Amino acid sequence: MNKTRHRKGFEPMMETWERVSAVPLALAAVAYLGLWAFQVLAPLSPLEWDITEGGIYLIWAVFILDFVLRFISHHDRKDFMKRNVIELLALALPAFRVFRVLRVITALGIFTRAAQTLQTRINIYLAVVTPLVIFSGALGVFEAERNEPGATITNFGDALWYSIVTVCTVGYGDYSPITFQGRVIATILMFSGVVLLSSVTALVASYLLSKNNLGGTRRRK
Repeated sequence: MNKTRHRKGFEPMMETWERVSAVPLALAAVAYLGLWAFQVLAPLSPLEWDITEGGIYLIWAVFILDFVLRFISHHDRKDFMKRNVIELLALALPAFRVFRVLRVITALGIFTRAAQTLQTRINIYLAVVTPLVIFSGALGVFEAERNEPGATITNFGDALWYSIVTVCTVGYGDYSPITFQGRVIATILMFSGVVLLSSVTALVASYLLSKNNLGGTRRRK
């Protein structure tokens, strides 16, 4: 009982942390993506590559700290782990480069912490999260495919096009990854596209329903 009360006492602190850290962590997610893009697209010397990699791991450590703080302060840690399994995997798996796109996609969800209204959340998904998911997917596929014999995705423009049609669940089939890493990232993009579409649809439906209920309440008054 005392432990439960003690953990519940941390709840306001966790809510404050999530509110205060939303914007800095969202910017850190963009910085992570920027460093990764620099590493993939720019011709770097070995030293420059190592420095960039160090920055990537530093930001990754910040996200791990955020997860640990939220886990410690949650009143039901088992429930917290159940609801954040994907985030936990995203923190663990990016030790393998192929899963970096998963880290970026999960981190971008932090943007929604700053949203105070449904309308703002919809705008964030459409204007920020979706384009960055597409860009990170293109980076991952390009990095995996560019030097492979027989690959059809050999420049970033083709990788970006492939990422767009995959996230949008169109899939023309004119480009497709041939490496294991590329196919793993393609699978992540497919699921991300479905999740993004479902999330935006649900948010729009909730927004329209709330507007309809508000209009009905005003008419009754």
